Amino acid sequence: MKKFAVFSCVLMSICSMMSAVSPVIAENAETAEYTIDDVRNLQDFLLTKPTEDLPEKNYDLDGDNAWTVFDLCLMKREVILPDDEQENTLVVYFSRTGNTEKIAEKIVDITGADVFEIEAKIPYTDEDIAYNNSSCRANQEQNDKNCRPEIAQSIDNFDSYDIVYLGFPIWWGEEPRIIDTFLESYDFSDKTVIPFCTSGSSGISTSERNIGELAEIGTQLEGRRFSENADSETVREWVDSLFVEVNKED
Repeated sequence: MKKFAVFSCVLMSICSMMSAVSPVIAENAETAEYTIDDVRNLQDFLLTKPTEDLPEKNYDLDGDNAWTVFDLCLMKREVILPDDEQENTLVVYFSRTGNTEKIAEKIVDITGADVFEIEAKIPYTDEDIAYNNSSCRANQEQNDKNCRPEIAQSIDNFDSYDIVYLGFPIWWGEEPRIIDTFLESYDFSDKTVIPFCTSGSSGISTSERNIGELAEIGTQLEGRRFSENADSETVREWVDSLFVEVNKED
């Protein structure tokens, strides 16, 4: 088994066990704010990967005078699950049939994030997404890379968010064009964007590539495809593993 696969499984198990007690442990942690770079630095250190000189920050969040996987879990939860006073996480989603909305609601429940639903100014009807009809609205839009369906409402306080979960269904192998509209409507240069999608079979990789090309993004994390029946535990495991980079080398 690959070294990182073992580390990832152990980390996810520990983070899951700590989910109920981490607020208590975190009371003993340093009050310094941590960033995604700190998460990656500590993760690389624990994996004994070559690292630059580590910054003079205290990565001993649990106060045991050692840098361990427990500290990484606490740091990860601080970055991706900030406390209620920070209110810097937003879940944005487009959902025509309700499948993506279900996943978005689970993420909101897990993270305590704010939520914004992307709604088309001209709503999509069942006929508009009739996949077997080559001339339906969605088909025509997906075949036109320059199509930008208008969004009904905007986010007035978008600048106040640091982390943006972006959810959508897969239409014809890609994100719906209304997601492209959203990406070109705001400044993501200092945001962490986390894509997720719902699909019966199609993956998210093409959409991830499109997202990176459409907007200048501060940090884009690896996304996740969910089935319409994904349960809360599946979503929670993904949220808890977001800052674990996959090491594909043996």
